[in-house]
Amino acid sequence: MADKTTIGALATAPAPAGIAVVRISGPATKKALRNLFRGKKDPVANPRLLVFGDLVDFKSGDIIDQALAVYMPAPFSYTGEDVGEFQFHGSPLLVQKILRSLFASGVLPAEPGEFTKRAFLNGKLDLVQAEAIADLINASSENALKIAGEQLEGRFSSSINSIGEPLRDTLAELEASIDFPEEDIDEVKLSNTKHVIAKTISEIDALLQSYSFGQVVKEGFRVLLCGPPNAGKSSILNRILGRERAIVTEVSGTTRDLIEESATLGGYNFIFCDSAGIRETSDSVEKIGIELALDRLEWADLVILVADASDEARQWEHVLPLLKGAAKKIWMVTNKIDLNPSAIGSIFCDSSTCQQNFYISARTLAGFESLTQALIDEVAHSLPSQSEASSVVTNERHRSLLSRARASLQRALEGCGNQPLELVSIDIRTALTSLEEIVGKTYTEDILGRIFSKFCIGK
Repeated sequence: MADKTTIGALATAPAPAGIAVVRISGPATKKALRNLFRGKKDPVANPRLLVFGDLVDFKSGDIIDQALAVYMPAPFSYTGEDVGEFQFHGSPLLVQKILRSLFASGVLPAEPGEFTKRAFLNGKLDLVQAEAIADLINASSENALKIAGEQLEGRFSSSINSIGEPLRDTLAELEASIDFPEEDIDEVKLSNTKHVIAKTISEIDALLQSYSFGQVVKEGFRVLLCGPPNAGKSSILNRILGRERAIVTEVSGTTRDLIEESATLGGYNFIFCDSAGIRETSDSVEKIGIELALDRLEWADLVILVADASDEARQWEHVLPLLKGAAKKIWMVTNKIDLNPSAIGSIFCDSSTCQQNFYISARTLAGFESLTQALIDEVAHSLPSQSEASSVVTNERHRSLLSRARASLQRALEGCGNQPLELVSIDIRTALTSLEEIVGKTYTEDILGRIFSKFCIGK
């Protein structure tokens, strides 16, 4: 058992709903079920069977609500401990009364992620799978959902374990040579050792290269709309979102703050940020908005420079130099082509600065489909070649540990034949420790605290 205490919490959202679920886990689960539930059948005597009855106040015995109760005995439960659940009407007031009754009976309030933490400590899942549960709950796109599901099934963990297995065999051979120096390692074994280490580094590199895509899938592809005032940035944002999120007027400088919204295109999550029009101004508030826009350049995965097709002053030419260097990637979108069709092809940004040029009308939607499809393709093409969802790194903790393992292996590779075997074996063992920390074969309470504190209470 991971813990001798018994915990309880609301496992559904803390809001009015058709149903609410309170979960209990620990050695006193059976006692808690019998203290609070009255039915024709005893849920403890009928494990894994939903039993109908009444939930009662522990102190007064008064009926709180009609409910269903279920008991799932250890070790065949989510946490690996005795687990119980109450399902009742989803009134926040009823939830409060039932939780007060539960805690009065001796059950302790669960900490964030404590049920999943106990599942990990009891060997029901590894650390990658535990983190995947949080990712599954928070998934904001089809791809994020798919990757989290693959990781929950254990495919990413299997990849990590398979990477480490040849290293373990190699380490065993090296340590045998150290323990029996009369059997010095020969050139063939040394060459095999180098090959295993180099191959492992290559496999880790493939995972590390997937991280940028993994972050886009998990957090969203960040797009900053910027340009001169009144070019149509807010209109483009509204068209993408399909609703009037930003104020659109004929007055220049309407947008003075950053407007950030999420949207799903082609199954991918995007974060669009509308910003203040960039120009010389004496307005102190507008100046702040322009500074905020320029500060966001490094944040964005893609900067879209919006130009006005009817702007004879070509104000966008004054904005473009401010984007160079700070922006990772720039696309130019010439808007309002319905007012000046001749702008198509005549207004453009050189390919040395902007990767693509688009011509659209936010009013008529001309060219809009090409822009949105290009955004989808930009994310889709960032998926590492020959990569499945199970081998995409989405977690910064995993990326950091993989990088640490790679650095240790690089030292080991450089040390083969140049340094004592003891130092090479230490570097390989350090790399293995980093890989094992990913799946939780080695861990500290501090690591678990940081991981599970991000979970919601009741999961």
